[in-house]
Amino acid sequence: MTPLSRFRRRFRHHAWAGETLCAALEADPVRDATLVFAHALAADRVWHQRVVGQPVDVAVWPDLEVDGCRALLETTTSDWEHVLDGALDLDSQQAGAATVVRYRNTTGVAFETSVVDILDHVLLHAAHHRGQACMTLRAAGLSPPALDYIAWVRTVG
Repeated sequence: MTPLSRFRRRFRHHAWAGETLCAALEADPVRDATLVFAHALAADRVWHQRVVGQPVDVAVWPDLEVDGCRALLETTTSDWEHVLDGALDLDSQQAGAATVVRYRNTTGVAFETSVVDILDHVLLHAAHHRGQACMTLRAAGLSPPALDYIAWVRTVG
């Protein structure tokens, strides 16, 4: 499996986990869980915009309801699919590591980060916050969905 095909596979899980959590929040809209999930989605959008050189158009901690999360999930899923379907050359370890994104963080500090590290960060950051959202659902007396990569592999992947 090439580096690009591995990223495509992990981003398919990423989209599935987002969709699964969004469906759980539509059934039981726990506000704090929704806000954490909204942050994860907004951060996805911010990172995508940095990678493709677009201005950031979303707050990092947006005040969204579940329908806003669904819309942002659909946008970010499509955005990342487009990037992974041709905008990046990741099949050579050198190419992926050499592709550097220059950006400013939310406080205005300049950074340069390889696109491979950004893609890994997007996946790990979202998993972290989806886990927080699930803990919030559990604290509210609900049974959160299984969002693990292996759960996806067993059912979809």
